[in-house]
Amino acid sequence: MNLDYYEGRKFCVVFVKVLDQAAGKMQLRPIYGRASVERGKLSLMSPEGGSFTVPHTALPNILPNDGTDILKDCEYYVLVKTDPGIEFEDPDYI
Repeated sequence: MNLDYYEGRKFCVVFVKVLDQAAGKMQLRPIYGRASVERGKLSLMSPEGGSFTVPHTALPNILPNDGTDILKDCEYYVLVKTDPGIEFEDPDYI
């Protein structure tokens, strides 16, 4: 998969923690920034200088912004499922 197209684009990684699958409850934690591609790996560079490498397994799920409020003005986003034991700061519940 060639990721060069995403270089420098506004990007959002949405971390998803499933709380109750049967009830459809989950926590979402978006992180916004710019995409950076280096040595075939896609990372999100936040305005504060942080970096998060998008897991290889999530790369086929990159989608264009569909207008959902949580995505703000990003051009592309990807959902990344997290471990249920991870705690989010300021989570959004959906």
